[in-house]
Amino acid sequence: MSIQNINNKKEEYEVKYFKYDVDKYPFIKLLESLFDVDDLSEIHNLSNKISSNELFTNENDDMTFFHDKFYSKLNNGWKEFEETYLNFVKKVMIDIFAENSIIYQASPTFRVQLPDNIAVGGNKNDRSDRYGWHKDTDAEYAHPSFEKNFIIPLTNSENTASVFIETYPNSDEFKSASMKVGEFFKFAGGECIHGNKKNVTGKSRVSIDFRVVLKDDYDAGYSESSKLKNKKFQVGGYYREI
Repeated sequence: MSIQNINNKKEEYEVKYFKYDVDKYPFIKLLESLFDVDDLSEIHNLSNKISSNELFTNENDDMTFFHDKFYSKLNNGWKEFEETYLNFVKKVMIDIFAENSIIYQASPTFRVQLPDNIAVGGNKNDRSDRYGWHKDTDAEYAHPSFEKNFIIPLTNSENTASVFIETYPNSDEFKSASMKVGEFFKFAGGECIHGNKKNVTGKSRVSIDFRVVLKDDYDAGYSESSKLKNKKFQVGGYYREI
């Protein structure tokens, strides 16, 4: 393979950043209202039930007070958020992929990376310097390779309060994503290792992530299920279709 082809292949896996209107898609305002805070990066001050002694595991990283509050609201009919999310997916469908139909994650994933902790937990077999680092296609997550990952930062976060993403598959080189309010980014979470370092910024990182699938890539026969909700990676299960 020529150097040019190798470089072109690497570019396919580069993290790509896009801007959006935070007033038109008011995720931040909705979350600030839900948690009754003026600054989501200080969200950790709302609960005294947080232990900073141990990093989250793969089993309990979605079991905090914050996750309970978010998903309880969402699962009981949060019309404003649902409309905002659907409209945002439509923006991605049209502006990023120039498609008139798309398959997308039915409910987005809520992330909180608290001070002195990580957002996505690991297990005892992980390397200590890459605790919780993974590819979404790893067996414990079982996501299909045809997904495309997006993250919407709801706080300005960097370095240890961000996500470290492999520059391209098997490169063993990692860069922290720039997480800025008013931007979102796309990355290859199924093929590139990604994860958190212990957050030593003193601030919380709050974000939403979701996955989309181009209709030409979709495999209705994929039979695995999601970790969080145990839903099949199929339209009508983990996915919906516009």
